[in-house]
Amino acid sequence: MTAAEKSGQQPEAKPELKPVKGNGRLDRDERHRRIIAELKSNPTVRISHLAEAFKVSTETVRRDIDDLSSRGLVARTYGGAAAPMGREPSIGERTAAMVSERQRIAAVAIQAIAPGDVVMIDSGATTHHLAEKIAALRIEATVITNGLDIAEAVGVSDRVKVILCPGAYSAHEKGVYGQDTCEYLERFHANVAFTSAGGLTEGGITDVDSQACWIKRTMFRRAERRIFMADHTKFNIRLLEIVMPLAALTDLVTDKPLPKALAEAAEDAEVTAVVA
Repeated sequence: MTAAEKSGQQPEAKPELKPVKGNGRLDRDERHRRIIAELKSNPTVRISHLAEAFKVSTETVRRDIDDLSSRGLVARTYGGAAAPMGREPSIGERTAAMVSERQRIAAVAIQAIAPGDVVMIDSGATTHHLAEKIAALRIEATVITNGLDIAEAVGVSDRVKVILCPGAYSAHEKGVYGQDTCEYLERFHANVAFTSAGGLTEGGITDVDSQACWIKRTMFRRAERRIFMADHTKFNIRLLEIVMPLAALTDLVTDKPLPKALAEAAEDAEVTAVVA
């Protein structure tokens, strides 16, 4: 199904903030603390959702975000806020968020793997759910990855041959990166590669870590089919670096329909977009 066919808007999911009980209101410092805490596990927050959870006006939340932004603690976005550009929550924090959405995405993406395929998977929260499903369904495949958690997840299956790349280890991402990693990946040819990243825009995929960007580019360059997995919180998020244009993808799997302009850009780039 094309991106345009899937471009109908649906209500946006609210952040998993616990609402204030009773008629009490949070003071400014507590609101600031909770906004920053929310951005540790979600890429963005919406002013309207925060106002509802905090039981304050949207103007109050807007002032909170302006204050936090002036101190470099958050980045202002249209209608909300994001983590400061150049910062991303750890892999552990990200894996704990949007679990059901990412599991649905993984359940659709895995259909692209045929028995015996060589599969490249980069380190990431969404791709971790894909790795777990490969093992659970006992799919026969060779998995090449830079992610230690990916290797551990698929490695429990005796039907998967795991090739773990060399490189400089990042505890923050539980993966290896660097020139050695990219050069090692260049030795292989894959039937399909899967990746995720922090943002998805009309101009392409965006992320905050240049080292991770190079891994994603290399994997996609070595694969026949190139699948990007993104939940709806990544839509229209512009981060520090453009990883690749939309035209570099063959497929895009999301949990919600793309916004109209993004859907049109994907269709123009001849990307097959599917909603899980």
